[in-house]
Amino acid sequence: MIRTTRLLRVASLLVAMTTSGAAALAAAPPAAGGLETRDYKIQTDMTNSNLNTGAFSMPHSVRFYRPGTDAVADRADGNYKNGTATLIGNVVVHDTGNAPEVGGGGAYGGSGMATLTCDRLEIDSKQKLYTATGHVHFAQGPRTATADRGVLNRATGMLHLEGGVHLTDAGSTLSANTVDYNLNTKDAEVHGGPAVLTKPADTAPAAPPAAPKPAVKSPVPQPRRSP
Repeated sequence: MIRTTRLLRVASLLVAMTTSGAAALAAAPPAAGGLETRDYKIQTDMTNSNLNTGAFSMPHSVRFYRPGTDAVADRADGNYKNGTATLIGNVVVHDTGNAPEVGGGGAYGGSGMATLTCDRLEIDSKQKLYTATGHVHFAQGPRTATADRGVLNRATGMLHLEGGVHLTDAGSTLSANTVDYNLNTKDAEVHGGPAVLTKPADTAPAAPPAAPKPAVKSPVPQPRRSP
């Protein structure tokens, strides 16, 4: 069990962003041309839905908006009765950190725009489970995270990253096969063959050499006069 506070803050930001931007998509039955509620809006040009089963599909480009978050994907499907939704193909989520649940003291405070990209983002809002797969990449300022797959379980507070995991933050890097991060305790288990952690060298300038002390001259002995 290790603590890598700076680098694992990247994981915390990824968690906040994923949950703030995705869950609302699965919350209500979509309309033919998308969906708009008091809290969010989904735009698309075609929606197929079954009011009995709750299943829906949006076969064309989808754009999602809510305060602080917008997302796009090639298509989407899910079941609003089960609280599930999946964004599929070229998924891009932008987040400013201003989603209502983040609050003024949220993980993004003062950190700027964050972007998450992946091939597929699955949301199970009832189980509080979020799964991003395929070329998962997160970026915010100097922080980045990449992996083949990421699974967030909000119910247990665990984030699992697997497959070519690479985290960077202001010059520090962590590479591993898997990272399991506990959002509650801030502890992490890192597994790799081997896992590699690097930190930037100390670049503080060396202290200037002390000025040499002036030489002390010995008094010149005077010749003694004979009486």
